Amino acid sequence: MDGRTGTGTGTGRRWVRAAALSLAVGAVAGALTSCGTNDRTVSYSGGTLEKVTPENERRGKEISVEAMGLFKDVGSLRLAVDRTSARGRQKVSLHMDRDSNCTGTFDAGPTQRGDLIMIEGRATYVRFSDRSLQEIRELATRRGPEIAARARERTALARGKYLKIPTGGAVGSPAMPVDSCDLDKITRRMPGGPGPDDVIKAQGPTRRYGEDVIPLVEHGNGETTVYVAAHGKPYVLGLEAEENGETMRMRMSDYDEPVEAVAPAAAQTIDISEVSGSTGGGSLFEV
Repeated sequence: MDGRTGTGTGTGRRWVRAAALSLAVGAVAGALTSCGTNDRTVSYSGGTLEKVTPENERRGKEISVEAMGLFKDVGSLRLAVDRTSARGRQKVSLHMDRDSNCTGTFDAGPTQRGDLIMIEGRATYVRFSDRSLQEIRELATRRGPEIAARARERTALARGKYLKIPTGGAVGSPAMPVDSCDLDKITRRMPGGPGPDDVIKAQGPTRRYGEDVIPLVEHGNGETTVYVAAHGKPYVLGLEAEENGETMRMRMSDYDEPVEAVAPAAAQTIDISEVSGSTGGGSLFEV
């Protein structure tokens, strides 16, 4: 564990949920909404794990600290987030490493679905699903014939192709997690550790994701449960949270497995400038 702490002032907030939200926001920056997460970041504010506490709470804190430490030190992993809120259901799954190699899929609702590939942070390839392109055309139709014609032309160019985006480039749509393949940034967002008033209870072993796990449960306005491996090191395997009508499911897997990020063949790519209206303004997504 590297000892880095969060920078917020939310001491006394629930640590497990703060950690979960920081992961979700980091993994889906631009794809899922933070929902006020910035003021939820917490940092270790003192206390000791040696104070007299119920055994399941003492064990819950100890396992939580070790599990989050393992997460911060991982070289690569697959992180999937499935969140349902008033904004609808939003999903993203990214397999990323410390060298900014990344592959994954995203679904942030209408016009915002597809998959992506990032190669060592140098260039990103994003392919929108046929369903998203159809939704873009339908939306454009409601905006008038000129916009509809432009959308038909540009979505036709983009169909089945990966849009090549140079480093630092932009696509016009805030839905794509093109800035989310930075595992260093994601782990830096993690809060440093539980505070003395955080109560995290370790429950008995059970089965989840086809594996033996130990649930770590934290209560507040809702309930957050982290599932860690019951055998060997307690790697975080998943998380479930519910609060104020919102639900979030996270799945962590493929720890330290190599990321197979390979650039698509030239015939499968198109430069973003070809559909971004670089000479006439507008973009594929301007509808």
